[in-house]
Amino acid sequence: MARPLRRRPSTVDRLDPEIKDLIGKLRIDHGWTIDEILTKLRQLGKGEVSRSALGRHVKSIEEIGAQLRQSREVANALISHVGDASEDRTADLNIELMHAMILRLTTATNDDGDGSPVMFEPKDVAYLTKSLQALAGARKTNADMVLKVREEARKEAAKRAEGAAKQSGLGKETVDFIRRAVLGSDA
Repeated sequence: MARPLRRRPSTVDRLDPEIKDLIGKLRIDHGWTIDEILTKLRQLGKGEVSRSALGRHVKSIEEIGAQLRQSREVANALISHVGDASEDRTADLNIELMHAMILRLTTATNDDGDGSPVMFEPKDVAYLTKSLQALAGARKTNADMVLKVREEARKEAAKRAEGAAKQSGLGKETVDFIRRAVLGSDA
């Protein structure tokens, strides 16, 4: 079976992450044109960047920004639709949105027009793996938090029920029965 051809990294892809971050800030935060960014890169000694590669990079930044804005709007709409949902429902929603974003990223195709899939470098795969592990950890942390909050609420309810039962003059056996019923155990 033939191996898919790997796209040669562009002149922008080969830049240090700090320089790529600078490009994004100049374009998104300050609205610089491609020519202004190119001039700045040349001032920084990064003159080997081609205008077309920079244009493609800026376009991808803008597309990602648009996708993030759309995801944020969807998340806000869903959260407002859910209303006063519990924190665990909101956390689940955020986790699901992140899963959807990772799926869109991994199933994306190149802008070359040939429909070929985006190729990932090993470091990109490592980042995706870490993201998925973080999502799984977030889900577990969220589930643990929900269980802890429920247990604390049950204990507080039992304490209040016990206090109210004692105040009303109920006997020790009845108070213990109410306490066990609220806790759901022989506690």
